[in-house]
Amino acid sequence: MLTLLEQIDKGTLWRSTGGIHPPERKTLSNRTSISPLALADEYIVPLDQVGESSVLNVSVGDYVAKGEPLTRGAHFGHLPVHAPTSGHVTKIEQRPSNHASGLPVLSCVISPDGLDTLSSDIHSPLCWSDIESLSNQEILKKIQEAGIAGLGGAAFPTHIKLNPASEIELLIINAIECEPYITSDDMLMREKSDEILVGIAIIYRLLQPKRLIIAIEDNKPEAIEQMQHALNRSSLPEDGVRITKVPTLYPSGGEKQLIQILTGQEVPSGAIPAQLGIVVQNVATSFAIKEAVLRSYPLIERVVTVTGNNTTQPGNYWVPIGTPISHLLTETGFKGDETDKVIIGGPMMGYALYDDNAPIIKGSNCLLLPDNQELAPDQKELPCVRCGECAQVCPAQLLPQQLLWHAKAKEYDKAANFNLADCIECGCCTYVCPSNIPLVEYYRIAKSALKTEAEEKKQAELAKQRFELRTQRLEDERLAREAKQKEAAERRKAKMSGADKDTVAMAMARIKAKKEAALSTGSQDKPSPADNKRKDVSAAIARAKAKKADQQLSADEIETQTAELPVDDRKAKVAAAIARAKAKKAGQQLSADEIETQTAEQPVDDRKAKVAAAIARAKAKKASQQLSADEIETQTAELPVDDRKAKIAAAIARAKAKKASQQLSADEDETQTAEQPVDDRKAKIAAAIARAKAKKEAQQASESEAADDSASQVNIAGAQQEAPSPADEKKARIAAAVAKAKAKKTKRQDADAEPADGSQSAANMNDAQQETSVPADDKKARIAAAVAKAKAKKAKLKIESEKE
Repeated sequence: MLTLLEQIDKGTLWRSTGGIHPPERKTLSNRTSISPLALADEYIVPLDQVGESSVLNVSVGDYVAKGEPLTRGAHFGHLPVHAPTSGHVTKIEQRPSNHASGLPVLSCVISPDGLDTLSSDIHSPLCWSDIESLSNQEILKKIQEAGIAGLGGAAFPTHIKLNPASEIELLIINAIECEPYITSDDMLMREKSDEILVGIAIIYRLLQPKRLIIAIEDNKPEAIEQMQHALNRSSLPEDGVRITKVPTLYPSGGEKQLIQILTGQEVPSGAIPAQLGIVVQNVATSFAIKEAVLRSYPLIERVVTVTGNNTTQPGNYWVPIGTPISHLLTETGFKGDETDKVIIGGPMMGYALYDDNAPIIKGSNCLLLPDNQELAPDQKELPCVRCGECAQVCPAQLLPQQLLWHAKAKEYDKAANFNLADCIECGCCTYVCPSNIPLVEYYRIAKSALKTEAEEKKQAELAKQRFELRTQRLEDERLAREAKQKEAAERRKAKMSGADKDTVAMAMARIKAKKEAALSTGSQDKPSPADNKRKDVSAAIARAKAKKADQQLSADEIETQTAELPVDDRKAKVAAAIARAKAKKAGQQLSADEIETQTAEQPVDDRKAKVAAAIARAKAKKASQQLSADEIETQTAELPVDDRKAKIAAAIARAKAKKASQQLSADEDETQTAEQPVDDRKAKIAAAIARAKAKKEAQQASESEAADDSASQVNIAGAQQEAPSPADEKKARIAAAVAKAKAKKTKRQDADAEPADGSQSAANMNDAQQETSVPADDKKARIAAAVAKAKAKKAKLKIESEKE
């Protein structure tokens, strides 16, 4: 059984699956030789045509020569773009792209100077002996610097393809050009066969394959003949190198389809031919490699087929990269209108141009200008009839109908599971579909969505890596800081004395104890509402005790200070206290007088109302003062047994205080009735005066009794205090009740006898206030009473403290 290489040597061919035979229509453009074009007004060079990580090498206003690189990059996949002619860079901006979407891309706009001056890097062709002196890496570098990409349509970087990781057994030069209308490779082989063979020889040297096949479709007899003559004249070895004619069938020019026809092998899904030891290169790419290696001439122009019934000059042209398509239409005599389509590529795999200002790029090999007779109008898409024709003609042996369903449903992951990536977008399925379904368009949309999703995942992974690196960097910096701080602490510790170490140890112990206390407090359960209430009550009691202790301390200090002074000093201090009390009372009297003076200037009715209000305020203030005095007297209730009179006076004082508070509320009611008629007002004023007189008499009686009893207490201040007996308490209560009845009776009598004149009542009120001054003989008694009250308060506090 013959081996694969032996079968190749015999010219054995295998039949590929699928494929169609559309009308070729190649004679429109292959009857004239390749022609140059006149210079355009401007050239638009997209900066991101092929490769990665490109950096702009020029700026606006710079002068560039023909072939000068416009971009540079350090990435191994980077391919620079070059100036197609000499001139000035006028703009660097977004321009329409040569793509089905028409989206703008960053482009460099060059205004030509008409001289077409070559760059200094471009030189005359080298001899083959000079090429042999170059290493493979130097040759690959020249190919990369020239920006060579696959000119068959894929535009893959050639220097990567010519540097495989494994050994290559078969090199295939693809000269099929199976798509209708396109004849650029055909004409290039007719006119540049020797140069093409030099480029093939360079590729052969780089790869060192065991076999070399130049595959040409049998509908190109002139090209086959010229290539055979050039092969005989070339330096390639005679053994293992042959030109093979391939039957005309679309799409036999596809890379995987051509390998299957020549070798019978199928490239697995997701794999590349290099994994099978096979490399495929386009014939136009071979010519560009020769120009790059021998002359350092970059890829700045290519052969483009302009064909179709809407052009008056169909043919093939040398078109500089970046030439606006509008300029190409003008130069070739476009005779269509704005509604006619301009297709980039052939009728099977091409796409309608969105904007004719887009430029020619490295992958553009044809400009198709059909009229209405050549290209049928767009048909309405009908439902799929499930005829299965699309599956029969698919050269990749896919299921186009299944892919269509998933693409329409936007189930792109399921479409990928049906090997959507293996679709070469040849258009055979669309060509045979009776329902006019644009199957390839659906597949392109699905591929674009998958590509976008993959790019997003890639960016997300890169972002994750950046985040992890940043987190690691911050952690490393934190550890470095901690280590530095630890080292500094060790140095400080080494320099510390014994006392400093003890101080630090004590501070650390306090911090540790505080932390443990906080942890123990935090670990306790949450207290219940009852516990909180008990805590609040305890806190309130503690605050009350503290306040009481402060008051007692102040009283004790006063008493101690007065006890330590001589008799004369004590009298002087007592006199000063009496003077302060008189001054305070005089100030109050002055306020009352001012109020009466202000009311004198007002009308009678208003004056009476204001007098009544002033009397009510004076009564309220006096009642509050009396209440304070009564509270002091109340504190004397706990004096010894012999002080029964003082206790009785204290009970009377409490009764008076209660009555004063009741009288205060009654006076407030009277004040509110100040705006009532005059008769009612007079009656109320008379009643108020009577109550004030009764109150004053009761106050004077109680003060005299308390002074007499307190005077006796001065001599027995150091005696031990005892709790009163029940009998004594009963007597004190009876005396208090009798005093209360007398006061009430006196009040009623005075109220009945008092006249209802408002002005007279005000005068009597002033007299009553003047009578409240203390006689000079009673001063000593009042001092003794105050001392007795202070001692009683101290004794009470002492008893309470003993009880607690």
